This record gives sequence, C-alpha cells and structure tokens, in this order.
Amino acid sequence: MNTLTELEKKFNDYDLGNLFDYLKKYSKNSIKIELNQTTDNKIEIGKSKIGGKPDLPQNIKWFQSKATNKPMSFIAQINFADVKPFDTDNKLPEKGILYLFYDLEEMPWGFDPKDIAGREVFFFDGNIADLERKSIPDGIDEENVFLPASLIFKNKIEIPDLWSSLSNFEFSEEENERYWELKEEFDGIQNKILGHSDIIQNGMELECELVTNGLYCGDSSGYEDPKRKELEKNIDNWNLLLQIDSNDEIDMMWVDSGRIYLWITDENLKNRKFENSWLILQCD
Repeated sequence: MNTLTELEKKFNDYDLGNLFDYLKKYSKNSIKIELNQTTDNKIEIGKSKIGGKPDLPQNIKWFQSKATNKPMSFIAQINFADVKPFDTDNKLPEKGILYLFYDLEEMPWGFDPKDIAGREVFFFDGNIADLERKSIPDGIDEENVFLPASLIFKNKIEIPDLWSSLSNFEFSEEENERYWELKEEFDGIQNKILGHSDIIQNGMELECELVTNGLYCGDSSGYEDPKRKELEKNIDNWNLLLQIDSNDEIDMMWVDSGRIYLWITDENLKNRKFENSWLILQCD
C-alpha cells in the first residue's frame, strides 16, 4: 500500500473507515529498504549497505561496546546521497554516511538509560576517498557478523499502528480483531528509513522521551514518575530514523523475529546530532 487512497480502501474493506480517518492525519512518507544479498567486493566503498564490513574513515577503528569493551556488530551504513531522492519531506542530509553498530552479546533493549553503552551511531560527512573497508576484528563471534547486502530504496506512505504512542483512538473488541486481521496483510519484512515504526510490543515515542531523560522504563517506575506528565508533551518530536528487521537472507535475527528501531528528535535530526538517537529492540 503505497498511497493513502490504497490504504483507505483496505481499511474500508475491513469496516475500519473511522479508524483510518483518525490515523490519516499522522501519515508520513517512509523510505522502504529492500535487501540484495551479495558480497562485499560487489558493493562500492561508501555505498549504503546492511551487514558485511563497514567503510569507515581511516582514523576510526571498529567500534567497541562501552559495556563490554568488545567489538560490536556492524549493522548498517546509510549513505544519504543514495537516499535523498526519496526524502520527500526533506528531513535528511543531502550527503554523509550514518553508521550503526550494536552489542549483540548484551543486546540492550533500550528501556534503561545505561543501554546507550551498547550501541554506536556515527555520522561521517567527509570525503569518500578517506574511507577504507575495515577487516572484521578479533573478539567478535562469527554468528554476530552478518552477510552483506546492497540496498534498494522505494517510497511508501504510512499511517501509525493503532498502538502507537501518537494514537488515543478508543476501539471495541470487535474493531481490535478486525484490525489484527488487516495487520496480517501488512506482515512481512520491514526495513525502512523514516515513516512509522512497525510495532511488535508497544509504541516507543514515550519510552524514548522518558529514557533519554534518565527514567528507567523496564518496569512501571519510569511511567509513574511525576516527570512523565511534562515529558509526555514532547513525544511528537520523535522520528523513526531507521528500522532494521530480522532478515533471514543475511543471517540477521533479533531474538525471536524481532526488530531494532533507531529514534531521533526533530532538533537532533535537523542539527545532524545522530549520536543522540536512541535504539530500542522489540520481539515477539
């Protein structure tokens, strides 16, 4: 479903037109990512990729977890020059490369402020000629190294999940059942930049706001904290920057068919402060 008209028809087919009318005001453009499993030597240095070996500046070493001091797994590099033609909302840089590394030994879920130690988000805005393809370091398990894939980008219009932090729609048990049936038609591998998150457990905007302000959300304490009322006003400022699914073709699995989500505020996205983004892991 790549247009609002197509989405509306599908919701009407399930007698959920009222829900669509409510959610459509939150519609966003997303940049869908399709993977083409290949070999590293078939991907030019500096091009967008998931898995394989990263192309980092010569003076930057493979990133280590601040929690374990061991090499983290390389997840993705996104060259914004590859993506910009699909950025219809003009939110992304025209150039530069975003890198994501993640600690697959500790696998932080993102509900603890301390989880920042288990991921590295790095932005390079220099000359491609200064990049080199890094060798896989000692100390990283073979199962934590993913097969390389080149990327294909496409546009898609999305509305949020019913359980998004943005939604306060009151629905009946029958509507909930129909929504689940509808959602099954959308199931599948979902890798993307921007747009709305494909939720597995719960909405994440509020969690991002609370955790990045020092509140623990692994239990109810963060959500019951007196600071929540004021912080909750800021959830509209959070953007899904990157969603990486479990991708069997490159041996990438997040626990039990889970996904990782990288979130960033409007201000940090505008100012290219990608290091201030927040990572959450969800699974069934």
